[in-house]
Amino acid sequence: MPAPNLSVDWIEFDRQNKRLQSLIGSVSSLAITHQKLVAEIVMIRVFFLVENTIQAVCAKILCGATYLDLTSPRCLITARSSRHAFDLMKNHGRTPPKRALGWTQSQDIRENLANTLDVTDPIFACVVAHAGLLTDMRYVRNHIAHKNDGSRRNFHMLIKKHYGGMKPGVTPGSLLLSALVGPSVLLQHYLAASRVFVKLLVRA
Repeated sequence: MPAPNLSVDWIEFDRQNKRLQSLIGSVSSLAITHQKLVAEIVMIRVFFLVENTIQAVCAKILCGATYLDLTSPRCLITARSSRHAFDLMKNHGRTPPKRALGWTQSQDIRENLANTLDVTDPIFACVVAHAGLLTDMRYVRNHIAHKNDGSRRNFHMLIKKHYGGMKPGVTPGSLLLSALVGPSVLLQHYLAASRVFVKLLVRA
């Protein structure tokens, strides 16, 4: 059986990410209500894409995949399959075992790998460096999906971060379509920044 290859994950992530970027660039002719709806759908899609890619990459690393710059991950133990890799993350060296693996927060990702990958492996530094991006994207995604008191509090923190204070009437869609630098909007920033993150994650 051939060794797992991270290039598949990077190529597919890059392809889907750029498709979403192209979609956002083509909605200006729509009514603003529809633009906001599309922006929210794209946000959910890109966050799901990031989460799934992180999960797949971490499992493949434990199964013997090399990074795309041909360096080898500093594995402490090797898995036979992705399923075995997730089992090792939950159980290896843990008392009690982890009940679940989270992939949307920097701390959770690092904790998942803590007993299976040496702490000096570059994936840890990459995840730390992009902790803020993951948090901001998660706050928007969660408020789109849940709209509960907890998601609202976090979303309000993001509004204050973006605007410098609370701004009445801001929805996830309007925040995502707000200008960041020049013609670029926040959602385009998230798409571009997540592409940089995953590229560094696999060392492409």
